[in-house]
Amino acid sequence: MPIPSHAPVLAAPQATADTYARFLRWLAGQRDEIIDQWVERLTLMSPSYRRRPTAELYQTVTEAFRANQQALESGDLGLMDRFIDFITEKRLHAGFPLSDVQKAFELFRELVMERLCQGDLTGYLPECLPRVNACLAYTIHRFSDCFQGMHERYLRQHAHQLERQVHARTAELAESERRYKTLVDEINDGYFIIQGERIVFANQTFCQMHGAGLESVVGGRFADFVAPEDRPLVMGAVWEALAHRSGGGQLGYDRAGCPADQTATEIKFKVVDLGQGPVTIGVCRDISQRVALEATIRGHERMAYVGKVAASLSHEIRNPLSTCTLNMLILKQKLNLDGFDRRRLELTVRELTRLEDILRELLDLARPLELNRRPSHLPQVAKDCLDLLAGKVHAQGISIYQRHARGLPPAEVDPDKIEQALLNLLLNAIDSVETGGRITVWTRRVAQDRQDWAELGVHDNGPGIDPKLKENLFAPFATNKAHGTGLGLSNVKRVVEAHGGRVLVKSRPGLGATFMMRLPWTS
Repeated sequence: MPIPSHAPVLAAPQATADTYARFLRWLAGQRDEIIDQWVERLTLMSPSYRRRPTAELYQTVTEAFRANQQALESGDLGLMDRFIDFITEKRLHAGFPLSDVQKAFELFRELVMERLCQGDLTGYLPECLPRVNACLAYTIHRFSDCFQGMHERYLRQHAHQLERQVHARTAELAESERRYKTLVDEINDGYFIIQGERIVFANQTFCQMHGAGLESVVGGRFADFVAPEDRPLVMGAVWEALAHRSGGGQLGYDRAGCPADQTATEIKFKVVDLGQGPVTIGVCRDISQRVALEATIRGHERMAYVGKVAASLSHEIRNPLSTCTLNMLILKQKLNLDGFDRRRLELTVRELTRLEDILRELLDLARPLELNRRPSHLPQVAKDCLDLLAGKVHAQGISIYQRHARGLPPAEVDPDKIEQALLNLLLNAIDSVETGGRITVWTRRVAQDRQDWAELGVHDNGPGIDPKLKENLFAPFATNKAHGTGLGLSNVKRVVEAHGGRVLVKSRPGLGATFMMRLPWTS
C-alpha cells in the first residue's frame, strides 16, 4: 500500500532542532522502561493479549517502539509500514479484534506523555506532542486504508457470488456476512457508506459517536449528523470527491447534538464504484481527547507565561505593598481618627491586604507544583479543614453534615495540597449559602471507567452557579464575588490534576452546587 502524500508525520517539526533532539535522546533512554510498561498494559488491556506468550509480546512491542522511534527521528515511515503489514496479518489471523490492535498502538503515546509529565518534562510537550500525534494518526489511518481495501474486495466478491450461486451458497455467505459485520462493529472508528446524500450502512461505533440508534442512522441524511456550521465544508468535500471519483482527504468537523466537549471528529473518505453506481465510504474518529489534551498544553504554556510575569513583578510590587500595609496599620493605631476618616483608612488597609492575597495566590498558581505523597486518611483531612473553619461556620449559623464511608484505607496523596483544595471548596460553599444554610461534606470510594477513585465532595444549598460562569469556571480570575480573587478553583483543578484526578461539578439554579474531587485510588 503506498504511503499517503498527506501523511502528517512527514511534516517538518515546528520546534527548534535542539529541543526536539533532546526529546529524542530522552526517548531513547526510556526505551526499556516504556517497553516493559507497554507489555504489562497489553496483558491488562485484553484477554487476547493475555493469552499470547510474553516473549512474543516483547518482540512485537520492541519492533513497534523501533518503528515509532524511526518515524519520530527521521520521518521515515518504511519500518512502520512493514510492521503494520506484519502485525495486521498476525493479529487478525489469531482472531484479535481490530480495536485491540488499535488500542495497542495508542499505548505508545499514552506512555510517552505519562512519563514526560511524571518527570516534570512538560516543556517538551509543545515540541513532541504534534509529532507523536501525527505518528499515531498515520498508523490509525493506514489501518483504515487497509480495512477499506478489504471492504471493497469483500463487497465485489460478495456481489459476484450472489450472481453465480445465490441458492447453493446461502448459508456460507450468511456466515461470511456475520463475520464481516462483527469485524466492522469491533473497530473503534465510525464506519459508514453514503449513497447520494443518505447513509446506507453504518457500524455501531458511528451510531454511538453520533448519539443515535442504527434505525435512525441508516436512511438518514449524513449532513444531519454534522454540526450546522461545519456542513458546508464537509458536504462540499463529499460532493467534490463524487464529482472527481477520488478520495476526499482528511477533514475535521463537530458532531451535531453531542455534549460540547465530545464533538471533535476527524473524517476520511473515498469514492468507489461497487457495480451499482458510486458510493462514498467514510471512516470517522473521535478526537475529543486529543483536542482537550492540546488545549491543556496551551493552558500550561499560558500559565508558564503568567508565572514569569508574576515572578518578575513580585519583588517590584510585593515589598512596597507590604510596606504600605504596615504603615497604614501603624497610622490606624497612632492616629485618633473617627467617623468617615477611620472607615476610609480601614477600607484602604482591607484593599491592600486583598492585593497581597491576589499576588500570593497568583504566585502559587504559577509556581511548579511538587507533591509530597504519603498515606493519608481522607476523612481526617476533611475534619481538619472543618476545624479550621469552625469559627466562620458558627458565626454564620451554618449547619455542617459529614458523611464518610466506613473503613476507608489511607490513600497515597499530598495531604497538605488536598487540604488546601478542600478549603477552597468549603470557603466557596460558605460564601454561597445564606445565614442558617447547610453544607454537606463526604468522602467515599467510587468505581468508574474500570478504576477505583477516592472522592471528596462538598454540597451547599445556596443559589447554584451562575450559568454565565460555568463555561470558564476553572479559568484564572473567573469570579462573581465582590472581593474574590478568582484563583481558588484554578488552584483546586491544578492540585487534583497533579494527582491524576478530575473535578466534577453539578449545579442547578436554586438547588445549590456540588463539587467532587476524584483522585485515582492508590493505597
